[in-house]
Amino acid sequence: MQNVFKIFQDLKNESPSNGDSFAIAALPSIKNHKLGISLSGQPMFFIKCDERTKVKSLDTNLEFISVQFNRQCQLINNKGKIEEGIYTIISLKSDSDYLQEYFLKIVFVLVKNLTEKPLLKDLKIEIEKLINLFTKFSKPALKTIQGLWAELLIIEQSKNPDYLIKSWHNSTSDKYDFNDGNDKIEVKSTTKSRRIHNFSLEQLIPNTKSKLIVTSILTIETGTGTSVFDLVQLIESRIIDQSLIYRINEIVALTLGKDFEKAFDIYFDYKFSVDSIQHYESVNIPTINISSIPSNILNVRFDCDLTDVKTANKTKIKSKLHNSMF
Repeated sequence: MQNVFKIFQDLKNESPSNGDSFAIAALPSIKNHKLGISLSGQPMFFIKCDERTKVKSLDTNLEFISVQFNRQCQLINNKGKIEEGIYTIISLKSDSDYLQEYFLKIVFVLVKNLTEKPLLKDLKIEIEKLINLFTKFSKPALKTIQGLWAELLIIEQSKNPDYLIKSWHNSTSDKYDFNDGNDKIEVKSTTKSRRIHNFSLEQLIPNTKSKLIVTSILTIETGTGTSVFDLVQLIESRIIDQSLIYRINEIVALTLGKDFEKAFDIYFDYKFSVDSIQHYESVNIPTINISSIPSNILNVRFDCDLTDVKTANKTKIKSKLHNSMF
């Protein structure tokens, strides 16, 4: 992925676009689709389409990206050779180095999934994923950066990151952070010296045949250290199913929303947090007796100190989800 960012940096330094044509560079192992640069120095991808298609499609213009379908383009490579053809153009509208690197990585994954001359209807399916991803940047963050960092740390430290990513929440409003349809994991993080975490009453009452593990992490914010995106890179290096790269980045975007760029500048003490990880079975966590609560009282939440609670005996746990974690 860093190779694509370097290709763009070289393109930016050596081959400015002009009013008549776009400077482009070849992509690794890809013949027809090209990486380009806009007149204002922002990255663009040119996707070669099957020109026989009769499918019509409206262009898309979001805060951060635009998509223009079926455009006649004149492209020029670093040797001065001109290529002309019909392309769909995916452009980033940001000067942020962070967003540019992210855009290049995500769109390159998309392009690798395409044929050399995709039908427009097939391309639109992949474009829709991209649009959904970048639309999330316009929404307010639904979780703190710290909470996301803690969830990513658990994936990065796990025995089977692929399975945890597949079980990761689809929405930040989901009841549990990880749920494989059988068992659950809820990750709690705190900057306090004691393991004081906030729970909803319903959260500690999984369905009858499910087992819930609550994972507690202590965190320290630092001036330099490990960011959300550092953890994403570490996880990506361990993923076996490469299609999960898109999923992990989609959840990161959904969670951060407008705090996306801010997250690049927030770091935590990685070693301290790794050493602090503890796991608890929900049945051992003190809670409120639900039968003592009047039926018209809803959304009960409370703080619980897990410092002196018995930790889970990992050798006795036979859950695929939990065993993927530790």
